[in-house]
Amino acid sequence: MNEVEIVKLRPLESRLRGAARRQSGMVLLFTLILVVILLISAIAFVRSSSNTALIAGNLAFKKDLQMQGQRGLAAAETLLKTGVLSNTALLTANQPADNYSATMLPSSASGIPTMLLDDALWTMGGSDITDATTPLVDPATGKTWTTGVSIRYVIDRLCQNAGPPTSTTCVISSAGQDKGGTNWLKKAGGSSTPVYRITVRVDGPHNSQTFVQEMVAL
Repeated sequence: MNEVEIVKLRPLESRLRGAARRQSGMVLLFTLILVVILLISAIAFVRSSSNTALIAGNLAFKKDLQMQGQRGLAAAETLLKTGVLSNTALLTANQPADNYSATMLPSSASGIPTMLLDDALWTMGGSDITDATTPLVDPATGKTWTTGVSIRYVIDRLCQNAGPPTSTTCVISSAGQDKGGTNWLKKAGGSSTPVYRITVRVDGPHNSQTFVQEMVAL
């Protein structure tokens, strides 16, 4: 007689429990992977936000120093237009007490006078505009503070030599020349208006520094 092999079937409930355990293990694995990804994303977001805030702060700080430089430009323009240097006779010679040079100063490749780049080369006698140690007072509240900003400027005439300006030795402003009957001929006996370069150095907190420059013709 042929023997009949009896196969015991695994109960359905047992098989379902085994599958559920395997699925639970996979879900746990994917959950851990997802948590790690979220943590990495959060760290990257925090770093990105910090860098963005730092860059924005630096840009605002640089902009503030540039605005502070306008104070130096205004002070130099006042000297040239209505101050001591408004006397044109004084402009033919150096006036170190007013930070003025009748000749073009040696400059760097970017056009900044070297005496502003190196304090050891500073030969002018004028005082700086400084709020680094001088307390400022708010007239409304009476509160005092210091900005930590120091402003130094120098004015140089774009001429090769001192003395009266000429078109051969100076950079002459076409807008300031006396004209004759045509717009390209200078009137006989008319004056030549040289160009003046105003350069401002602004020193701020944390060893920050910026330069502002403009050309003027009187």
